[in-house]
Amino acid sequence: MNRSQSNPFKFGGPVVGEYYLPRMELAQAVTQFLQNRIPVVLIGARRLGKTSFVLHLLNHFEEEGYCTVFADIFNITSHRDFLCQMLRAIKTKKRWTAAIKESLSNLRPIVAADFDPHTSQSSFEISLDRSSEKEVKERIQDVLAGLDKLGEKVVFVIDEFQKITEIDDDGWLEATLRIHMQRLRNVSFLFTGSRRSIIYDMLNNHTRPLYRSCQSIEFPVFGEEFTDWIIQRFATSGIECDKIAIEHLRNLVLDTPNYVQMVCFHLVAEGKKHISMQEVETTLGTVVRQNAYAYQTLLNTLTQIQQRALRLAAKESKQIFSKELLAKYEIASPPALASAIKALKEKTILDEERTGRGTVIFDDPLFAIWLKIS
Repeated sequence: MNRSQSNPFKFGGPVVGEYYLPRMELAQAVTQFLQNRIPVVLIGARRLGKTSFVLHLLNHFEEEGYCTVFADIFNITSHRDFLCQMLRAIKTKKRWTAAIKESLSNLRPIVAADFDPHTSQSSFEISLDRSSEKEVKERIQDVLAGLDKLGEKVVFVIDEFQKITEIDDDGWLEATLRIHMQRLRNVSFLFTGSRRSIIYDMLNNHTRPLYRSCQSIEFPVFGEEFTDWIIQRFATSGIECDKIAIEHLRNLVLDTPNYVQMVCFHLVAEGKKHISMQEVETTLGTVVRQNAYAYQTLLNTLTQIQQRALRLAAKESKQIFSKELLAKYEIASPPALASAIKALKEKTILDEERTGRGTVIFDDPLFAIWLKIS
């Protein structure tokens, strides 16, 4: 590859433009729901491409005259955090003042404004440390109610939607969202989430405020078109690629688009002219070993039985509760393994079972590969 030529692959965050492969059927389905004000929840593992899909979808809505708001709540731990993330998302919109002016007027925030002379961009940060919990809750309701002031047609997105359940409020935030989803006649709600069992309980447990309030959609993995797209991307850099090599790579990383592009990026950067299965495995091994310190550090934070459970899950493909495997990995009993797996799921190291009883998958497929080779 010519040094002046950009790498045809990108990873590490949402991809846009030529680095994004559209999901036309899914986009059409979600668009139909949102245009008819039916709330949608997209459910899929992390790094599967949900955020890239949503951002691409929001661009189309913007072109159709909608105002779109994207709030990422992955790191929230409180109502204050949730409110701050909503305000940060809304403040990027031209009409944000009308939407939140009344809410801020009743708070006691610390507002810090700044102006970058190089980019001509203004910004501000809001601290709500002086506000009581009651005031924060009231402002959350006010800000949600103010969404309709952003425009005649609004799409409001909450990324990592299930995080609201980690706030101990007896379902208050869930109920508040439900109320405003019903009241706001010009606002459509789109949620994404990665913890399947939590979201299913939110939507299907009749005691929960959001019971049957949304259309849930399982976020699909790419089909064969993704393999063809990868091969075409390699071709733009004059690199030949065996189709079976990309299919093998997709299988190894559990069809995680971010990791497929990561390995392909490294293959291009290494100056490969022909991509075979061997080239894929070698480069993938290199990428995994680059993360060894982080993985070892994570492993050291776990109990001995949790470490054994992880190695069992990584190295054995099925029937992990069999007596033979329990003995091989020195795990006392099926309940002991079940308890360890439950704890690892709570730590988001293992993900929900998707391939049948007695199987688990890793939230991070590269961690599983590291455990296999270490």
